[in-house]
Amino acid sequence: MIKAPRGRQAGGCRAALLIATLLISGQHVAAQAPNFANPQMTLIRIDVNGFDASEADIRAIVTSAGRELWRFFPDYTIEPIVVTRGREGPVSLYQRNDTKEIVMRLDTSKTLWAQYSYQFSHEFCHVLCGYDQDDSGNLWFEETLCETASMFTMRAMSKSWKTDPPYSNWKDYRDALRNYVDDIIRKRTKVHDIYADGLAAFYQKHQAALRKDPTQRDLNGAMAIVLLHLFEEEPTRWEAVRWLNSAPSPAGETFKQYLQKWHAAVPKRHQPFVKQIADLYGQKLD
Repeated sequence: MIKAPRGRQAGGCRAALLIATLLISGQHVAAQAPNFANPQMTLIRIDVNGFDASEADIRAIVTSAGRELWRFFPDYTIEPIVVTRGREGPVSLYQRNDTKEIVMRLDTSKTLWAQYSYQFSHEFCHVLCGYDQDDSGNLWFEETLCETASMFTMRAMSKSWKTDPPYSNWKDYRDALRNYVDDIIRKRTKVHDIYADGLAAFYQKHQAALRKDPTQRDLNGAMAIVLLHLFEEEPTRWEAVRWLNSAPSPAGETFKQYLQKWHAAVPKRHQPFVKQIADLYGQKLD
């Protein structure tokens, strides 16, 4: 089965992960059903085999994560998704299963809800981007967007859980989600001080490595820190990613051509945002 080399788990804070594991223990008020903010989130099926956690709790956490992105796609129809247990890192397969579902594998288990949230958000972003299998020379940018989605989602969850957690007794554990992401950001900033030279210089320095291997999480993650501010400044910008793969990427496509194609595909309301990203990377669009 063909699969994308997607979503290798980013390094996170062991302490924060332990806190999230211990506190968000899967115990909940049985009478309370998870809040499905968008009807399409019910198209996500959970195959619990191998997770060692309840279907209800896994559904609650992925629904909570998914809605933080999905709310910005008001008229976008996605294919059904099945979430399964992975063993070689999180991944979304290109090939659909026999029932025409997108197969999303999460490499986590038990009640490690911070990992579920981070991995699901990354893979769900690929789905929203309309991920496909063509030339992978610029796939690193989609991977960077998906890392951004993970950080954005968990920081948003840490706010929304204050008033609207999946279960009432998960409300107090929102800080563990925020700490998990903030620790990832701190560690990535230590490895790559991306603000020292700017995003354009960072890209020029690492472009060969990125084109060769699009899933270098230290590089994807460093760039995601910059992009995160753009999406938190105006979250409706997320809708622009649905047109990222609107046309195939031919072999040898340059990053500028890739961005130009995206710019041409998005509605006019999103063109200034795409141009802003291009400018940050030192790519002047026509």
